[in-house]
Amino acid sequence: MFHEVAVLKQELQKTKGALDISKGKLRLKEELAMTAIAAQEAAERSLQLADRRGVELRRRIEELTRQVEEAEKRERSSHKVRRLCWPWQVFRLSSSNVADSRIGNAKRMLPEMQSFLG
Repeated sequence: MFHEVAVLKQELQKTKGALDISKGKLRLKEELAMTAIAAQEAAERSLQLADRRGVELRRRIEELTRQVEEAEKRERSSHKVRRLCWPWQVFRLSSSNVADSRIGNAKRMLPEMQSFLG
């Protein structure tokens, strides 16, 4: 009987040791799970922040693109060559009174222009 008690005590010690190891593993798994949850929450916050920043940058790019297009449009329109119907617009003559005012304005015209009237 003494021998059976010793064997049972030894078995109990082994079982307690295995239980302590299992408790340690369980604690480690719980800590790992809590760390994983915290990491996941941090990752989600980081993604949300990145999304917001991306939206802000997209808006800024659109605004800058619009400003560049407007500046290019202004530049193109400022470099347009204005067409004049030489010589009538220069001397503010309309086609209806050109014949009547030919002689009066002939003194203001270059000889090359006078040849067009005559």
